[in-house]
Amino acid sequence: MIRTTLAALALGMSTAAAAHSFWLEPADHTIDAGEEVRVDFRIGDAGEAGDWAVYWERVAAFRLHGPDGATDQQRALRITAPGEKGGAQLRPRSPGSYIIAFESNPSFSDLEAERFDRYVEHEGLKAIAAHRVATGAGSKNGTEIYMRRAKTLVQVGDKITPNVTQTIGQILEIRPLQNPFALDEGAPLDLQVFWRGEPLGGAMLSAAPLDAKGEVKTFTTSADGVIRVEAPGEDAMLYAVVWGVPAPNDARADYITVFSSLTVAGR
Repeated sequence: MIRTTLAALALGMSTAAAAHSFWLEPADHTIDAGEEVRVDFRIGDAGEAGDWAVYWERVAAFRLHGPDGATDQQRALRITAPGEKGGAQLRPRSPGSYIIAFESNPSFSDLEAERFDRYVEHEGLKAIAAHRVATGAGSKNGTEIYMRRAKTLVQVGDKITPNVTQTIGQILEIRPLQNPFALDEGAPLDLQVFWRGEPLGGAMLSAAPLDAKGEVKTFTTSADGVIRVEAPGEDAMLYAVVWGVPAPNDARADYITVFSSLTVAGR
C-alpha cells in the first residue's frame, strides 16, 4: 500500500500541525428512515486514527442538512467522559440524502520555524509560504489560529435528493458536484473546494480509503476549485484539504488555518 503520512514530521509538533486530518465517521452511510446512526469524531490519518475528544467548548456548530433544510444537532452530541469516547447519535426521519456538518471553535498553535515551514510545504499552504518569504519571517516561529470543518454524507432510504451537492457556508468546504449515492462505484465524481464562498484553485486535496487498504492520492484543485476522483463503493473515502492565510487583524497569531474534510461511501 502506498501512503503519505506525517509520522516523521509530526514528532514534537503541536496538535494543529500533527493532526493531518479530522473527520466525521458514521457507523453506516446508508440507513433506513427513522433509524439512528452513530457518528464518531476522528483525527489522524486514514488507518492510523484516534478518537477526537468532544467537549462542548470545542463545538461551534453541529448541524444536519437534509432535503427539508438544516437543523441544529448539538443536543445529539455525546460529550467525551473519562474512559469513554464522545460522538453523536442522530436520527434523520425523512428519506433523502443528508449532510452531517461540524465546525470547531478556534484554537492556537505555535511552532518552531523549521517545523512550521515543513508543515506549510507539506500541506501546500501557498499563501502562508509566500507571506513568510515576503516578510522575511522564515526564522520566526509560526503562530496560527486553526479551526476544523467536517462533513459526512448519509443516505436515508431510497430517495436520492440533490441537496448534498450544495454548499452549506463553511469557511473551507469540499462540495461534491454529483450526489455520490446516485453514482456507480468507479464513476467520475467531481469535488469542488471553496474558501470563504469562492472556488479555491491551487489547493492540495487528499483522497484516502478509511480502511487504509488502498492508495492515498493527492490532487491540486483547478482554477475553479475542482478535482475529479472515482465515486466510492461500499468502503468509505476520506477527502481532506487544508488552507491558511495571513491574519493581519488578529493579534494572537500570524496566520489563520482551516482543516476541512468530507467522508462518504457509495450505496
